[in-house]
Amino acid sequence: MSAVRPINPLSSTRLQPTYASRSKLSLVTIGLITAISSGLSVLSTAVNAAEMERISVTGSHIQRADLETASPVTVITHEQIVQSGHVNLENLLQEISAAAGPAGNATNAYWTSNGYGTAQINLRGLGINRTLVLLNGKRVVNGGTGANASVDLNMIPVGMIERIDVLKDGASAIYGADAIAGVINIITKRSQEGVKVSGKYGQTSKGDGKEKQINVSAGINQDKLTGVINLSYIETGAIVQSSRSPCPLKESTTGLNCIGSSSTIGGRAHLSDGTELQFNQQKGGNGDFFEAYDSNKHGLNWFNYLNAQSPMERLNVSASFEYEINSRLSLYTDLLHSQRQSNQIITPRSLKATPVSKDFIYNPTGQDLTLKNRRLIEVDTPHFFQDVDITQALVGLKGQLSDNWQWDVSYSVGRNTAKDGWSSDIDHKKVAQTLDMSQCSTTPGAAIPCGDFFGAYELSPEVIDYVTYSRLGTGGNQLSSANLSVSGDIIDLPAGSLSSAFGIERRNEQGWRNPDPVVLQSGAEDAIDGDVDVSEAFAEFNIPLLADLAFIKKLDLSLAGRYSDYSSFGGQSTYKLGLVWQINDELMLRSVKSTAFRAPSVPELFGGTNQENLPTKDPCDGATGVIASNCLADNVPLGFSQDGSTVLTGVGGNINVQPEKANTLTLGLVYEPSVIDGLSMTVDYFDIEVENAIASVDGSNQLRLCYTDPQLYKDFCQGFSRNPITHQIVSLSKQPLNAALEQVAGIDSNISYNAELAGMSFAINLDATRLLTHENQAFPDAEPEVLLGKITADRGSFAKWKANLGLKMATAQWQGNWDVRYLGKADDQQGGLPIGRSVPSIVYHDVSVKWSPIDNFSTAFGIDNLFDTKAPYLTSWNDANTDVFTYDLAGRRFYLQFELQI
Repeated sequence: MSAVRPINPLSSTRLQPTYASRSKLSLVTIGLITAISSGLSVLSTAVNAAEMERISVTGSHIQRADLETASPVTVITHEQIVQSGHVNLENLLQEISAAAGPAGNATNAYWTSNGYGTAQINLRGLGINRTLVLLNGKRVVNGGTGANASVDLNMIPVGMIERIDVLKDGASAIYGADAIAGVINIITKRSQEGVKVSGKYGQTSKGDGKEKQINVSAGINQDKLTGVINLSYIETGAIVQSSRSPCPLKESTTGLNCIGSSSTIGGRAHLSDGTELQFNQQKGGNGDFFEAYDSNKHGLNWFNYLNAQSPMERLNVSASFEYEINSRLSLYTDLLHSQRQSNQIITPRSLKATPVSKDFIYNPTGQDLTLKNRRLIEVDTPHFFQDVDITQALVGLKGQLSDNWQWDVSYSVGRNTAKDGWSSDIDHKKVAQTLDMSQCSTTPGAAIPCGDFFGAYELSPEVIDYVTYSRLGTGGNQLSSANLSVSGDIIDLPAGSLSSAFGIERRNEQGWRNPDPVVLQSGAEDAIDGDVDVSEAFAEFNIPLLADLAFIKKLDLSLAGRYSDYSSFGGQSTYKLGLVWQINDELMLRSVKSTAFRAPSVPELFGGTNQENLPTKDPCDGATGVIASNCLADNVPLGFSQDGSTVLTGVGGNINVQPEKANTLTLGLVYEPSVIDGLSMTVDYFDIEVENAIASVDGSNQLRLCYTDPQLYKDFCQGFSRNPITHQIVSLSKQPLNAALEQVAGIDSNISYNAELAGMSFAINLDATRLLTHENQAFPDAEPEVLLGKITADRGSFAKWKANLGLKMATAQWQGNWDVRYLGKADDQQGGLPIGRSVPSIVYHDVSVKWSPIDNFSTAFGIDNLFDTKAPYLTSWNDANTDVFTYDLAGRRFYLQFELQI
């Protein structure tokens, strides 16, 4: 992607107006506004009508004439978004150096929370629900397949984005709950000249993973009305996992070897004497054939049945308007609608273990047995699917109370509805009926036909129709929010004007999830239905302390406080203290100390039981030392091998969970030396500590801790069960609790240089994050889990270094870009043998060239992952033999795009 840059407060050329006020507001009467006006106008100081326009900046509600705030903010411009070639917003954001850990996109859809196909962003690796996503400074509805905890970035069309502000510190005092790791504020276009048409076509070097995009936007510029209407269509094609990773791999002393799933074609049986059998796997073969089960011979290569990239179609319609009623009053509105259809192929469904009598008509063994691990291969290409609609609408009024006091009032409603399911699933209760002669019959047309599950392709269409069904669930989310804020100068001080902002907000958040009736009856999933009411008030001040002194060109103190009252748990207060010390025109120091909190989401509070196959590493697989001894004590034999990479995990909510709290600190430096025109540098230290954290300890970590110390972690040891014969984990449970402590600290740095020479412009931008600490503690007496420099099975990479380097050279008609993405080396958290116990640093190269032969037309050609860098193998791989949250699976990709302005 194109390298992003931070706001540099020392350079006035970096000042970018915001086309919509982004202050928090609530819907109140004009009488209240008038009362506030009369009270504040006494304190206000008249200003010159020609004063520089006041704007809002991300991280503050105060309208100001500059961008000098204490908070570090990185800006991704519209030009950089287009230059990156990305059609999906999440791919762009997940590449920034501050992003880490699991977040949904098209290449990890199977492990995405909030519903397959959902797109998300995770700052600092603290989780998607600790990053607040705003649209024009306002909250938007969560998205997914029902009762979700984060915004679905699929709802926001890339073509409508003016810029993206990434605020990299805690901001609960400014924006409320969830802004622990930071804020993503997406600013959409408010004006445009004429009509713009843009398009893109791309594919991988293997001819798959096709991307198609068309975007049409029209600007409206009348006497008092301005606005933009945008229509966008995106289609992303599939990549089959086996085309990138031919088979699942496991490391042994001889190297990497293909393995297969123990849930097989044809099915298996366990006899009373402990013998394991495999039934016929050949189409047209002997239907009564069986032999001793051999995992190397009979295991299923499930990579043939999974996507490395999942297909999706998306239609977005959006509009923004502003109407000037008079010189002091404007009406504005933002409208957005998104439709997404996505799907993922899945492995043929597998039967649960079912006892079968020796007298059953199709049992070829003549012995009582347990039929198990049989894939329903007779059903062609089963798949997951999601149909998701999101609508967001906002209307507001903004105006002036006096020359230097502004007000803003708005009301917004967002609603997400979804249908999702499986094209074909198994009703296990009905399977048991077809294997019981007292219930089933071989008579043609029988209500319950007997099923020949003993071998592949033996099932009759009647049995298939009886035991399978199309699984369909529904769900959604809704957010309604009313906001009011005022902002202005209170009084002139010797060092400048004391400015302030005040506001109130009222919102309601709802979430619901209705599983398929068959799933409800089986107990695999419960319905969810809950809502939370929130009332908030905030105040913010910017106090100029000193100015125009030796070594103090400016010294400003910022103060902010917010009180939030939740119907689910009561009140919560947060504060923010910020300091900006501009030493001279070249050097500025900044710092922010704040508290933040995250309120438990609807699914965390009201979620019932839901069983999901989640990526989980069994530590008894290849165990050594203490873990091997404890596994053996738990009757898991030496040489045990885990079947697959997932475990059926029961997740749910906890009505007693309370909000988590955080303390955040940033210390920064901005340097722009006058001796080198165009050079700027920033360095920011960050430290975030989350207390009373809401945590559902992931399965891999529960198991690792249990077998490390069964006494200390006895609660985790009681949270899972194994099959007494195969010793495979058959179930695991996790539920959110307030017990954990999490800390992350590091350094963000940026170096940017811009120059012109001989009619050519040059730009270099280096953005890097050095992680210093990332530790979790499951509960107060537990051993801290050190994640620094580690890569995990289900939480992504916590490499010490992540960096982006961007180089750009341009003339009047040509522009060339070379972007380098660096992912640092990391050690596998589970250890392992030499190949998989660590991953090397990985470097991706993206190049593009743009040609603008005339003023209103340009075309560009680009290659992403120029050298076709492969994803590394690791012991704790979650899919495709790697970490799909961190590494590129698609490989080299080509694209061609154009933009035409009419």
